[in-house]
Amino acid sequence: MCGRYSQTLDLAEVVKRFGLKQASFNWKPSYNIAPGAQVPVACAGGLKLLKWGFVPAWSSGGFGTGASTPLFSAGNTLEKKFSDEAAPDTAAPQQRDGFINARAEGIASRPAFRSAFYRTRCLVPADGFFEWQSSAGVKAPYRFELRDKGLFGMAGVYEEKTNTFAIITAAASALVRTVHHRMPVILERRHEALWLDPKFKDSETLLPLLRAYDSHLMHGYRVSDIVNDPTNDSPDCFKPLEA
Repeated sequence: MCGRYSQTLDLAEVVKRFGLKQASFNWKPSYNIAPGAQVPVACAGGLKLLKWGFVPAWSSGGFGTGASTPLFSAGNTLEKKFSDEAAPDTAAPQQRDGFINARAEGIASRPAFRSAFYRTRCLVPADGFFEWQSSAGVKAPYRFELRDKGLFGMAGVYEEKTNTFAIITAAASALVRTVHHRMPVILERRHEALWLDPKFKDSETLLPLLRAYDSHLMHGYRVSDIVNDPTNDSPDCFKPLEA
């Protein structure tokens, strides 16, 4: 699961880090990005401003925003599976508006994501993400970032017709597993160009890239509950919680 992340660097630094063309839009860096936000996403043609909440092209509208073509027939077991996958795992309620996450397992064959996996893959620039640890009915937020605090690219898929995207998740690493059983897929830098190349469609090569990132290259820590409210968007979201 990935229901919240941060990207606090200027677009110029994002462009430099991922070797992209200069962005044609402005965007304010954020310490607490929540589902539904319009954010910069790295695609084959450069940075795009997309909405977090993947809506397939064959769905006539977003989920929870009015009439739309149902993703699955009533009672279909995939409906619950995808619904569980999409719901943000945070202490604050979120409007469901598309799939925020796509499980790496089986993504190449799942109806909602199959087409995007083969033709419109993307990288979601981030400098950290949040996961919530549940204990006795209480959810405690933790922040995870690279040890060097640098930018990284989370694997994703997007839909051009709806201008939406989802972050791909995998079984958590040993580090993140102490808090949550899922985590966003962080691609190794050497694999980023291959992932973005729409001409490359070999699933036997692409799927093994979708795995948990090396725990030794990351660290995590407990942060304040202010992260639970997406309207809180300041450096305080990163401060370690004092014992």
